[in-house]
Amino acid sequence: MSRTWSRIFRQGNAIYQLNMLASVAIDSADARFVELVGLDIRTIRVLRLIGDNPGITFAEITRMAALERSLASRLIQTLVRGGQVERRNLPEDARKFGLYITGGGRRDRARADRLSEIGMEVLFEKLSPAELAAFSATMEKLADWMDSDEYERRAEAAYAGISFADEDPAGDPPPAGAE
Repeated sequence: MSRTWSRIFRQGNAIYQLNMLASVAIDSADARFVELVGLDIRTIRVLRLIGDNPGITFAEITRMAALERSLASRLIQTLVRGGQVERRNLPEDARKFGLYITGGGRRDRARADRLSEIGMEVLFEKLSPAELAAFSATMEKLADWMDSDEYERRAEAAYAGISFADEDPAGDPPPAGAE
């Protein structure tokens, strides 16, 4: 990505800016993770979920990681084929399987965790401890809000009455005097 992306960043709204910050941060570190751990950052995110939640199911991963089913499936297959994760039938229902981290997966996660620590040190070095604490608290507050039923209701209500059906598809303004 061009070193001038921060100019464009300032032209966007807060949602665009959050997305851009996350994308640039991930892009700047992803190649290092692949080189040093053998896994990209998205795959490591799934590995961490499995390590933190032994027996987690495919459906739980897609929901918790906010991943499309096909992408989650590919990432899990990469981990299973690489020996970092194994599938086992769940004790409560043999028709379902849970995912479990292996010794190799724990090793790779530890390596990725160290790389993440280094990356976060570099990323946040221009923030004071108070700024970093405020930033983290704000992100947590937003996450809790966006994960609530009230947020879902408010978002649905906010967009419910919006329709662009009467607009000219070409985007041209209505003729003078038309109402």
